[in-house]
Amino acid sequence: MRALMGLAPRLVVLGGGGYNPWSVGRCWAGVWATLNGIAVPERTTPAAEAVLRGLSFHRAAGRAPPEHWFTTMRDAPRPGVVRAAVQRVVAAAVRG
Repeated sequence: MRALMGLAPRLVVLGGGGYNPWSVGRCWAGVWATLNGIAVPERTTPAAEAVLRGLSFHRAAGRAPPEHWFTTMRDAPRPGVVRAAVQRVVAAAVRG
């Protein structure tokens, strides 16, 4: 988000749908914080943790989120190569 903010005078930030509520909540909290110049904390506040723990998702692949989804705002970096298709989309967006 921070990298994109410098590429345009204004931004419209949109989301999709159908994602698990823990990922959506954590992601949008981070996006909103970044847009407003607020540092994304390493750990959620007790109030935010309570909200995240109170969520439910009734799809089979999401009923038991990992513990760190309740307590952290940032996922650990994933090692590995970024797919070529993703690299092309990012390059095209940066070129404008």
